[in-house]
Amino acid sequence: MMNDIVEDLFKIYTASIDSNNSKIYQTINEKYTIIDKSILTMYLYIKIIEDRKEQNEESTNVLSNYLLKQVIYSETGNLTFEILDQSKLNLYHEIISKLVIEKFDYKNRIMQVLKYNYKDISVNKYNKLLAFLEDISDFSILQKMILRGNNEATLTFEKVKNKIIDQVLDKQDYFYNEKSEIINLIKNNSFNKSSYGKVNSIALNLRDVYRYSSIPLLIPENDLFHQYTVAVTSLILAEYCNRFLNEDIDIYQVITKSLFHDFSEYKGTEIVAQVKNYNEDTKKMFAEIELKDEEDLESQIGTNLYNIILQAKDNAEGYIIDLVDKILGIMRLWIEVGYYHNYCTIKTICSVYQDRFKKFLKIENINELKNKSFYIDLLRESYIYIKEHLTEIDTNYFLKYFTQSELESFREEIKLLKNNQENFLN
Repeated sequence: MMNDIVEDLFKIYTASIDSNNSKIYQTINEKYTIIDKSILTMYLYIKIIEDRKEQNEESTNVLSNYLLKQVIYSETGNLTFEILDQSKLNLYHEIISKLVIEKFDYKNRIMQVLKYNYKDISVNKYNKLLAFLEDISDFSILQKMILRGNNEATLTFEKVKNKIIDQVLDKQDYFYNEKSEIINLIKNNSFNKSSYGKVNSIALNLRDVYRYSSIPLLIPENDLFHQYTVAVTSLILAEYCNRFLNEDIDIYQVITKSLFHDFSEYKGTEIVAQVKNYNEDTKKMFAEIELKDEEDLESQIGTNLYNIILQAKDNAEGYIIDLVDKILGIMRLWIEVGYYHNYCTIKTICSVYQDRFKKFLKIENINELKNKSFYIDLLRESYIYIKEHLTEIDTNYFLKYFTQSELESFREEIKLLKNNQENFLN
């Protein structure tokens, strides 16, 4: 069963990558995707939820639903349309709701153990808030296009801006104060100076910070999208653990910590793991750099979001996120080699050495998790799965970067891992 879970995680990761090809404003935009827009929307949503202390079951369900929904864009493309005839609006929402459910049924057919637990949620105050914030995210993305010299985006930007400014809010709206504040900020050209604007600005910076920056990848992965893949995968894994392992993992914290766990890299300080962890001196040096970047964030985005970043790796939720983060890191290598035949990434197999994962033995100190052996086994099986595929998919190519004796030592390591669980991480 554990190997099935590893393969399910792999399928979730590849589906997320496929979904990130769906563009918005295609005639004027070659860069930003619907996933980018959705992540900005979730950041603003979380900020409002945090500021109002609205972390309840309903707000969490709407957020997890919205997060999961982005995965189906690999099958459907962008489902956001402007319906001019308001009498057709209910029909549009009905069709979209049915289509999304059908697509998740389609995706779940190949999942062995894990499932996309997407729910059909009726329109409520929280998903109405998300719809409003999607326009704000459009505003930020289009503005960034213009600042980068894309003058073709100007007319669309003005149209979106006017749509936001001209809307008439219902004073009985549950989020009237927050919506009204944001509209006034945009109307007065002061949105970018606000904490809302700074959250979006930092997120768009993360869109331009690429991971594995020294490695030639066929599918580059930026920090913004990376946080999305960790969030989706961690959510699905956490829901499984709660349901079948009797864990009590906080889903809201899993989502928020995942989406913010690399937020401090917005200055472009994405640090390659081999450099960061080279020795104790480099660990200390880069920890100080990251701490300084994190501290700069508090003045820009506020204490509530800053605390999420600061506590991202704490407790059971932090462990799940960190575990998924590392598993996806090595799965990335198999995607490049196995799917796209980018054999030069085989040489980065050093990044899946066991030493990288020794910190996960500290699970004994995490009292919130009940099934500690499950998580160690999951990491172990994912390590075997990836390393075995990388060494054996094409031995001739592998030997262009490693010696025959190194190949044999890798094979022996895998054999020991399969036959004797205690050898892992020792």
